[in-house]
Amino acid sequence: PEIGPEHIDFGPDGKLYTGVLSGAVLHMNPDGSALETVVNTGGRPLGFDFDANGRLVIADALRGLLALESDGRVRVLANSVGGDPIRYADAVTVAADGRMVLTDASQRMSPQRYGTFNAALFDIIEQSCTGRVLEFDPAANSTRIIATGLCFPNGVALTADEQSLIVAETGTYRV
Repeated sequence: PEIGPEHIDFGPDGKLYTGVLSGAVLHMNPDGSALETVVNTGGRPLGFDFDANGRLVIADALRGLLALESDGRVRVLANSVGGDPIRYADAVTVAADGRMVLTDASQRMSPQRYGTFNAALFDIIEQSCTGRVLEFDPAANSTRIIATGLCFPNGVALTADEQSLIVAETGTYRV
């Protein structure tokens, strides 16, 4: 059995989606029936969203920002910003114009080295506050830093009018 669902959401097809510890993204009917693996990222999918075309966009703690293409191929959209690696991609939301906002929860604690749970725990205990919020612009194929100095940001959402960004900062227990 699969363990460790991190994020759940309904897709444009009406199915419920989640990412799990094995690297799989699963979907099922709303009643829990017909559980299927959509894709295995080869990493640890944490957050995801769907773009305007229904493409699944995934924040993968081990691989960065990914997209599931229509041919079933997983493509890396961004795994660094200005040459600095995205070390702990955690959450993502897609704006109406296609730009993607994601959290990079820690610049100190590597999920590759410690595992996602331990890296999160160590980062929060240490309180180094090296997390950041990034924006990937697919039209320009570029990533930029929006905010730094955050204590394990692992949730992100745009308001309905997309004029404000809401960030859940686990290390400080605040939004």
